Amino acid sequence: MSKKRLLLVGWDSADWKLIHPLMDAGAMPALESLVNSGSSGNLTTLEPQLSPMLWTSIATGKMAYHHGVPGFTEVDPQSGAIVPVSAATRKCKTIWEMLAERGLKSHIVSWFATQGERDIPGKMVSNMYGHVPNVLPGSDPESWPPPPPGTYWPESLAELFNEDRVSPHDIDPDYVIRLFVPNAPKVDQSKDQRLWELAKRLSEAFSAHNAAVRLMEIDPQWDFFAVYYRTIDEICHQFMHYHPPKMDGIPDEDFEMYKDVVNGAYRLHDLMLQRLLQLTGPETAVMLVSDHGFHSDHLRPKFTPRVPAGITVWHRPQGVFIASGESFCKDALVYGTRLLDVTPTVLHYFGLPVGQDMEGRVLEDLFIEKRSVETIPSWESITGAVRKRVPLSDQENRALLDQFVALGYIDEIPEDNSVAIAETNRENDWNMARAYMYAGKAEQALPLLEKCFHAQPFRSDYAQVLANCHLQLSMLEEADATIDQARDHFGRTENADLIKASIAIEREDFAVALELLQGVQGKMPQEVQIQLFLARCYAALRRWDEGLAAVARVLEADPDNAQAYLVKTRIELHRNKAHNAVESALTAIGLQYGNPRGHYLLGTSLLQLNKLKEAEKALRNCHQLAPRFLPALRMLARVYHRLGEFEKYTQIENLRTQTAAQMRESEAKELVRLRLLTAERKADRDAIDREKQAEHDRKEAEIAAIEPLEILIVSGLPRSGTSLMMQMLKAGGIEPMSDGKRTADDDNPEGYWEWEEIKQLPKNPRIIEQSVGKAVKVISALLPSLPRPHRYKIIYMVRPVQQVVDSQWVMLDRQGQKARSEKLHLIEVQEAHSKQIRHVLGQSDRVDLLEVSYPDLVADSGPIIEQLEKFLPGKFVRSDAVRACIQPRLYRNRGG
Repeated sequence: MSKKRLLLVGWDSADWKLIHPLMDAGAMPALESLVNSGSSGNLTTLEPQLSPMLWTSIATGKMAYHHGVPGFTEVDPQSGAIVPVSAATRKCKTIWEMLAERGLKSHIVSWFATQGERDIPGKMVSNMYGHVPNVLPGSDPESWPPPPPGTYWPESLAELFNEDRVSPHDIDPDYVIRLFVPNAPKVDQSKDQRLWELAKRLSEAFSAHNAAVRLMEIDPQWDFFAVYYRTIDEICHQFMHYHPPKMDGIPDEDFEMYKDVVNGAYRLHDLMLQRLLQLTGPETAVMLVSDHGFHSDHLRPKFTPRVPAGITVWHRPQGVFIASGESFCKDALVYGTRLLDVTPTVLHYFGLPVGQDMEGRVLEDLFIEKRSVETIPSWESITGAVRKRVPLSDQENRALLDQFVALGYIDEIPEDNSVAIAETNRENDWNMARAYMYAGKAEQALPLLEKCFHAQPFRSDYAQVLANCHLQLSMLEEADATIDQARDHFGRTENADLIKASIAIEREDFAVALELLQGVQGKMPQEVQIQLFLARCYAALRRWDEGLAAVARVLEADPDNAQAYLVKTRIELHRNKAHNAVESALTAIGLQYGNPRGHYLLGTSLLQLNKLKEAEKALRNCHQLAPRFLPALRMLARVYHRLGEFEKYTQIENLRTQTAAQMRESEAKELVRLRLLTAERKADRDAIDREKQAEHDRKEAEIAAIEPLEILIVSGLPRSGTSLMMQMLKAGGIEPMSDGKRTADDDNPEGYWEWEEIKQLPKNPRIIEQSVGKAVKVISALLPSLPRPHRYKIIYMVRPVQQVVDSQWVMLDRQGQKARSEKLHLIEVQEAHSKQIRHVLGQSDRVDLLEVSYPDLVADSGPIIEQLEKFLPGKFVRSDAVRACIQPRLYRNRGG
């Protein structure tokens, strides 16, 4: 028998919804060959859907709170700097480390959290290898920097592999880019940098692929080979807006130009896969997985939340799983596969035991040869491997962090390191809390969520998850209080009412829940979550037809919604349609194997059909997943009674009775314990708040001692006409506070008239005092940081927000940057911000406010110049020079 080998290929965000049509068209022959010669199906993701956490779970078989990778970045324990996660971040062994302990050799390419990996019996090229710094189209190709220290193991690989890296400059615009954008030559790349962004993403893919191919060629004697490609995810985040069918709000010309990019990315990956298969040969088993899918149809979000990692709303929970090789079943479907199952299954493939501390399971149905799963308590040694961090330089850190910011996975890193540390730790706590919640460990999530919500009670996502956590812990009063507190910050919203409905459902007050849901439904009729809650309420109220109608609406919008199938199963059971119930339950389990309720409902349905042995297996699976779920024990006892296995019946009945008694005794005590711990944590936070308040009072006393000054400010949204007003004030005799660092360009031919230091206003409010006697430009977002006790004369430029955003987009395109959110959402957000800030300014007794309409100023400057003279008596003088500043030809992006 030939020696076993396995190639594991990772395609970030790959999705069957895109793959199947391409395979049907013959456009992905390599992947199709794997599907036909092996087993395939959905691969259910974990939460939160952040690549470093997910791919480390794939490589370890463990959840993030065990493997220790908390997101994209962390606080370096030695330097206190914000750094990308690395091999040193991991707290448990990876599959290649486990294999190494049994003498097997692995090559690893581009996997997340491998920077600095050392001492493996094989070779490693880290995720930093293909990283593309923020290079500009006009930059010198010769300045392409080498990868940082820690990219290779052994380090001697650098001499050969550095030459194989691909720069965006290497991507031929005529022969490569046109495969994705056939009309690329028509793009004005001085204004539209999307082709350059595509070149950057392709260069990352080619670099990772080159490293994999080179390793296979120079060292073909390996047992396990893992290579990860992240380009599908990055291209989808940048170009899925243009994928057919055309989304509302996407310009026709953009759709026609970029509609083929996503499918092109899939075809490219198929070509690269074909090369890997040629090099490995038919005797090598292959697994291909994706960490999640990506919405490509009517479920694409209409806007992206402006919170860290808000772009994950584009992710679909069902990814891709394929296993092909002599050991695996041919042309078969697998169900209920999760990310956590990959490592246990690889271990079983190599004939090695699975750690009992792994959350995943072996996918036994994959294998032709059925053999029992061997286990050991854990693969972790007492001491564990010591992983030293190979530090990146400050420049390398910044380049990688900038990429994460540009992609939308993290917020800008604050310049104040203490603020940066607090924000990074809070977001990592948030990520870990969601991982705990996904795994049903609400108690462990609770203190993390409390801390996050206390720090930022205006974050509605924090409030919703904290309230859900309270619900899972039967802390219903606390859930109510959390939502009420959140409403103080973001008002009554549909999401808040959804949480209130959840609380009512938990209290079995379904009539109240239904009333709340029906109120929300009118505002969000297509929202899947509302329809799902409605279905649950109708089912609980025994309104079966209405419940099935709500389920149908959910499945029409989201055919892979496991929760909808569970509700449908329950309704079909009550309608005595057990065959339909079995079908729905099996679908739910296939989509979400780890949910015990699916196995319970399947077992109950099979019991109704008198299929007793199948019912026993399903209920046993439920009990394994949820040992304290009493309905499953009750049904299992009935199964044994019908089978005449009275000894097992008695055993299960005794277990159910004991468990029920323990739960009755413990639930009240548990709630008291949880509330005591919550009170203790609140007392600690209150003490810290008192210390902060004392510091605040001290600073207030300092402010009271400051002599008040009068300061002249020009403000408004960026691109609202503030630079024009600064020119006019200068022409009228008022000196501008400007350092000249930002020079005139195509977007502002007459100059920006900015003072760079004003950006420090939030950290150093008194810096504004340096502008006394001059006019200083302060964008509207910084106005809340203006210090007391000074008085301010503020000229606020008002321009239709549609025009403002259009102008911002043109400027971003010209600079080669991508907007962080969709245009319609930006318009809504900036409109609300501008109205709110003007309302606050108008109410302040320290502000004299003059609102100036930019369109009116350009159309007829006379009345506004007169207003300025009255607003600034003795300082501003009207003149021909003032009028000459106004050039209607520069009033661009008017819309219409």
